[in-house]
Amino acid sequence: MAAVLAAGVPIIPLPARTQEAIIIVRHSDPPPMLRLDEIRDDTPLSESGQQRAMMLAGRLKDSGISAIYTSEALRTAQTAQPLAKSLGIQSQVHLGDDVDGLVKRIRSEHQGKRVLVVGHWSTIPAILKALGHPKDVAIERSAYDNLFIVVPQGEQGPPTVVHLHY
Repeated sequence: MAAVLAAGVPIIPLPARTQEAIIIVRHSDPPPMLRLDEIRDDTPLSESGQQRAMMLAGRLKDSGISAIYTSEALRTAQTAQPLAKSLGIQSQVHLGDDVDGLVKRIRSEHQGKRVLVVGHWSTIPAILKALGHPKDVAIERSAYDNLFIVVPQGEQGPPTVVHLHY
């Protein structure tokens, strides 16, 4: 039974602290002349990809992000770099295929914080699932504008997930 303040307002116990929000984006555009099977970890962003990364930084600079995670791929680091520079924080690298390790690290090191994760078409659906999103998400290999905002609900149920484009 919930306690009640003198004013008649119930005191409801809060769930254990979790992240305030996790923003997940796909890396920006690689060079257009490459076939998808030619893209490697050291493939840089194209000029349009660099512009998209700058636009992302402009959109997220006031969002309260305190940590940024990228995969080992150069294009994820380059996507995060303008925002990291404007916020004065260092991006942290995680192994792209270690989704469980990434989620565990975010949950243990960033309670109550806002975190950005820059991922890939193939890893973002797994990250969303690991964060408790019950729906299947598919990202087209040619789409570089996906942005997901995940608001964990703790023990109260699955997270709220908003899918946007930038």
